[in-house]
This record gives sequence, structure tokens and C-alpha cells, in this order.
Amino acid sequence: MDRFKDILVAASPGHLEPMTMRAAIMLADTNRARLTVIDVMEPMSRMRRFTTVEGQMVDVQAELMGHREQRLRQLVATTRAGDGIDVKVLVGEPFVEVIRHVLAHGNDLVIVGASEVAKWETPEFSSSEMHLLRKCPVPLWVMRPSQAEQLRILALVDPDAADPVRDSLNGLVLELATSLARREGGELHIGHAWELTGEATLRSSPYVQLPGEVVDVMVDTAEGVHREQLDLLLQRHDIEEIGAEVHLVGGEAGEVLPRLAEGLDAGLIVMGTVARTGISGLIVGNTAETILRSVRCSELALKPEEFVTPVKPAKTKGRADSLPE
Repeated sequence: MDRFKDILVAASPGHLEPMTMRAAIMLADTNRARLTVIDVMEPMSRMRRFTTVEGQMVDVQAELMGHREQRLRQLVATTRAGDGIDVKVLVGEPFVEVIRHVLAHGNDLVIVGASEVAKWETPEFSSSEMHLLRKCPVPLWVMRPSQAEQLRILALVDPDAADPVRDSLNGLVLELATSLARREGGELHIGHAWELTGEATLRSSPYVQLPGEVVDVMVDTAEGVHREQLDLLLQRHDIEEIGAEVHLVGGEAGEVLPRLAEGLDAGLIVMGTVARTGISGLIVGNTAETILRSVRCSELALKPEEFVTPVKPAKTKGRADSLPE
């Protein structure tokens, strides 16, 4: 897999898991890619930033930035011998500065580390991670620790031949998932959820005069349409050689796809995150967000090539303008 050529690893404030650093280095080596590691420190007020000690002005923010940079450099040194990895500590709103770095330097993948989630725990994203999921213009890889001996990848697609932008996004999902499965020697699973919109109402409402047998036929027809669309998508991307297993599951996507991931013990989910397309800066779709909040494995979240982030490039170096929620 050689799609990624300029990878950005974004540390959580002041912290970066060694597992994330090792995985990022391995990915960069495989892709012969440039690798940059950044940490972002929120700016201190002037009253907190500067103090005078024995007649000498001390810049507390600069000292703390130096501390964070050295910690990152030590981590890089313990996971890889030699130079070649850029380490930076920036000042500003973390997610804004990460996206501005992408815009300024052309990074094509952002990696963030997240803590392992036990089976009894509810997955959580930090505020900065959610902003990145919604607004980062390039693929975002949220890495979580895994004890699995073999990587099992679940690619989630939502085929719609009438929507070329969504269709293109499905193609990107399959391309990346297939490449990763080949590189890692992992299993590839492809999942798609379908349902007859309003089935429960059609069956139970006193205002709907449809016999149950008719609704049954409508359900079967809907399943057939989704199966046909999925087959057409897979034929165009020729996944047979890798031996992927295809899962067409009935039900609301936000419910049945996380269950599919858990049942497969997936280590990585690859999926698109924008519900509707063609709108610049559109946030992550509700269904995609529900899925991302419900799974315990790593996630590679993609957006269409047409997506435009609402974050604007910095007007001056180090400045972090506020963004509306």
C-alpha cells in the first residue's frame, strides 16, 4: 500500500501512546512516507504565561512547550533509531492546528491514538477527536490497542449508483481496506446494512391499509435491490482475489453494524463518514457517528474528495481563530 506519502501523528495533549507511534512508523516505512509528530498546547493567558523570578522574566508556556517536545523526541528515539521524523509542538486549539497543519503541509493521513476500550465500557471520543472526525479533510485513523494475532478488517460500504460522490467514497473504502489486508496478511470483511424504510409503521399503524403479505414482498424487494447494488459495487472493484467475506445485514445501520464488528472481533473498521454529499464542510453523518461511538476497535474514517473543511488556514503563524460548533 503506497497511498499515504505524508503522515501526521497528532498526540493527545502532552501524551502519545508508544503503540500508536510504532504503528505509525511501520505504516510510514511501508509507504516510504514522510512522518511528522505534533502536539498542540492551548495558549496561556499573559498573566499565567509570564512570571518574574529573581528579576528574570520566565516564559512558562515556552518551558512547557520545550518539555512536551523533548518527551515526544524521546518517544520517537525509543521506537526508531535515527532521524527523519519531524517533531513539533504548536500553540492553539488542538483540532484546529492539526487541520491547519494538513492544509499547510499537504499531509494525506492523520493518526491519533485512543485508549483501549473494555467490553463493559462505552467507547468515548475526546472533543478534539470528534472535531477531527467531523472536519478533517483527509483520512483520520483512530488507533486503539489490540491483542489480536491477526488483523481483521471490516469495510463498511453504502452503495448507491445514483450518487456518484457516495459511490466514489465506497470505492476509496474498498481500496484502502483491500490494500491494508494485503499488506498485513489480514482478513477482509465487507459489511452493508439494509432496511425497508418505515417497515414498523407499515406493519403496525392503523392508518396504513397494507396486508402483511404485501409488506413482506416489499421487504424482500428492498433486500434484493440492496444486494444487487452491493454486488455491482464489488464487481467494479474486483475483491475476489483477496477472499473477502461479504455481510449483508438487515436492520438500522447504527445498530446492526456495530454488532457485526463485535461478532467478527474486528480490529479495524474502514468507513466513510459523510451522510450527504456535495455540501462543503458537512459534518459527520448521524449514522456514521453512531457507529463510530459504538465500536471498540480502531477506525479509519474517510470523506469524499469533494469535502471541504470549515477550518480556515492560519492568517498568521501560531494564531488559532475560534470556530463555531
